[in-house]
Parts: sequence; structure tokens; C-alpha cells
Amino acid sequence: MLSDDYLIRMIRQGVAVLARIVGLKKAGDYQEALQEVDQSLEQILGLDVELIRSLDDESLYRILTKNEQLDLERLGFLADLFKEEGDILNLQDQKPGSNNCYIRSLNYYLMMSINQDPSHPIELSQKIKEIIQILGDYDLPNETLFDLFCYFENIGEYANADNILAKLATRPEVKSDVKSEMSSFYHRLLEINQKELTAGGLSLQQIISKLKGIE
Repeated sequence: MLSDDYLIRMIRQGVAVLARIVGLKKAGDYQEALQEVDQSLEQILGLDVELIRSLDDESLYRILTKNEQLDLERLGFLADLFKEEGDILNLQDQKPGSNNCYIRSLNYYLMMSINQDPSHPIELSQKIKEIIQILGDYDLPNETLFDLFCYFENIGEYANADNILAKLATRPEVKSDVKSEMSSFYHRLLEINQKELTAGGLSLQQIISKLKGIE
């Protein structure tokens, strides 16, 4: 279990680093801001930045896991850093690199949500929403879309969750698995009261109709 002193120190250091990066970004000192991002990534993970960038998300999660507990504080800092890097690259019209950073940031925020991070849930939700808006119609990877589906279901945005599944269902490589998930999802929704369903953007009649359409 991480000590309170450790967490407080990590939070303070992270806030200070992000403030410097944001300040450099606003001043137009993009290269210096990117160097600050690189240095911060190395400090957080204790690895060379080129190695960090070559690792996939699962490898990073393993590095951040100790005694079967994922370090959500450090993961949150990673997410924030990649978000800032995405902003900086976007300001320089480097769309491919920018989108890649945004996706990594979104993945880490979603992982925090899945692991039920108890700190700042409203702030986390706002960060996820912001990146989704920035990416717009960009074709997200299957894994990211599925985590996004889980996120929307968990927070009660059932229509958005349904839209994610519909998008995944158009992809041949996951279509059969998605159909099974759709059936499970709709059956879970049948157990929810109509008031909650309506608040989530769906009605009982819609769910029944959707179930008939896939069975």
C-alpha cells in the first residue's frame, strides 16, 4: 500500500511539472515543453524515454504494478503528460503524433476509471470527455473503444455505450465477439429501472427491439 506522504509528494511534483509544461506551451516554447515532457516521463518510470515510447500500454501497466496494485497516481501523471504532448504536437500541426498521444492518454484515463480510482472522479470524467471531443471522429483502436464502452456503461451513459458497440460491430475482426457482448449488455440493461435507462439515453422499448435484432 502506498503511503500518504508518497502520494502527496507525487501529486505536488506532478502539479508543478504540468504547470511548467502548460506555461511553456502557452508561451510557444514548444521544443522546451516537449523536452520537459521527456524528462518527466523518464523520472516517473526510471527508464530512457525512447524505451518508454517503444513500450505498449500493457508493458507500462506491468512496470507501474507492484504487489498486484497498479500505481494510479503515476499512471495519472503519464496520462496528463501525453495529453499535454498531444496538445503541443497539435499546435504544430503534427496530427499523427498528436492523435497517438491523445489515444495513449485516453487509454490511461480509462484504465484509471476501470480500476475505480477514488480520487477526483469528476476531474477524471472531464479529462476523458475532453480527449473524446478532441479526437472527434478519429478511428480509435478496438481495445480503446471497448474500454470506452465499459466506461460509458459504468457511468450510466447507456446510449453512448450502445453507440460504441455499434461502431465495433462494423469491424469484421471483432464483429462476432461484439454481437455476444451486445446481447449481454442489453440483458444487463433489462434489469435497470426505466428512470435510470431514460437518464442514460435509452428506453425499455429500444432495448427490447435491439435484442430482437441480434437474436
